[in-house]
Amino acid sequence: MDAFFQPKSVTIIGASAKEGKIGYEILKNVSKRARVFPVNPARKEIDGIKCYRSVLDIKESIDLAIIAITPEGILKAMEECGKKGIKHVVVISSGFKESGNEEIEKEMVEVARKYGIRIIGPNCIGTFNGKNGFNTFFQRHMQLPDGGNVAILTQSGTFGIGLLEKLAQEDIGVSKFVSYGNKCDVNEVDLIEYLEKDDETEIIAIYAEDFSPQFFERRYKKPIIVLKGGRSEAGKKAARLHTGAMATNYDIFQGVCRQLGIITVDNFAELFSIIKIMSMQPMPKNGKVAIITNGAGPAVVAADLIDEKENLELAELIDLTGSATANDYLNALENVGDAGIISLIFVFHDAPLAATLQKFYEGFRRKNALYVAIAIGGKFVMEQKERLAELSIPMFDEPSILINALDKVVWFKNEGSGNR
Repeated sequence: MDAFFQPKSVTIIGASAKEGKIGYEILKNVSKRARVFPVNPARKEIDGIKCYRSVLDIKESIDLAIIAITPEGILKAMEECGKKGIKHVVVISSGFKESGNEEIEKEMVEVARKYGIRIIGPNCIGTFNGKNGFNTFFQRHMQLPDGGNVAILTQSGTFGIGLLEKLAQEDIGVSKFVSYGNKCDVNEVDLIEYLEKDDETEIIAIYAEDFSPQFFERRYKKPIIVLKGGRSEAGKKAARLHTGAMATNYDIFQGVCRQLGIITVDNFAELFSIIKIMSMQPMPKNGKVAIITNGAGPAVVAADLIDEKENLELAELIDLTGSATANDYLNALENVGDAGIISLIFVFHDAPLAATLQKFYEGFRRKNALYVAIAIGGKFVMEQKERLAELSIPMFDEPSILINALDKVVWFKNEGSGNR
């Protein structure tokens, strides 16, 4: 699988000389991180890079092929990749099973298996390596995250792009990313097995519309967070149109995941929140929550939400009132008891608190707890969010999203991790 993430030589079958075309944008992205060999019978060169009529005309060995042509030419292209000795292929092209053209997809897989080729796709955007920046994307002007400890697996390229940009915006790093579309060959189990051996990956987040049977037949070594699409009848229909997926009964799916110690989430916000917490903070020692706040209203809402959760318990609520200073927060932290989670609520209603928080940042010392923050306010919020991120404290602006995420993190610590 390494060749999908750190190839030294890449051929692009369907490379284009026209800016904005899929084949051009892939070439532009890949050429920044690997030696590239574009295949386009109609061109002798693209942007000064020599073009080839076929991969068979390339003298050098090729680690990875990226295919961006219509399905009509896919069998010939795959056959030539096999004869060339290429063992890893990403098929970006759509128009296969998701469009009712299942037979051509099956034939493509048969050709690939004859030569021992592994395929990611079709109908996908491919791979991204956060450490070295290599990607097979055709999207322009994307904001990509730096290297980190979170791996993303997704059947939806659009969903994946949104999540990558959201992670980049919050300075949360990614180890590996795979958009695998119709998963005609390489599936989520193959990728998880690879990522479990990857030293850079600590957490695996998945968006999928269906799962391979093997997914439910093994135990997993690293935390897995799953957002499943296609849960309702309308969603199942949309999933079939998107990737040709056959969605399973969601209640059964959730129950099996729970037995396997897999975290399931209900929406994008919850998925992102759990990624944010688990990538920045250690696991909590228990589900007791201590709230330290300078605003009673948000703390009361948080307390109500905690009371509704199975895995959380409000241990302490320390209201420092609106006149709180940084020193008040520090003193409260020193006096917190055996809480496994410390929630810091800041209401930035005036400049003095934001200004004196510099002392908090300088004097902050971590207890054996998971720290999160809620900040409500205006112009100071983003600045303080960045400062808290420097302390690896994730900040949220909506108590309900945070509490839901914490409840599932604590469940994983208490029950889910025991099923690994």
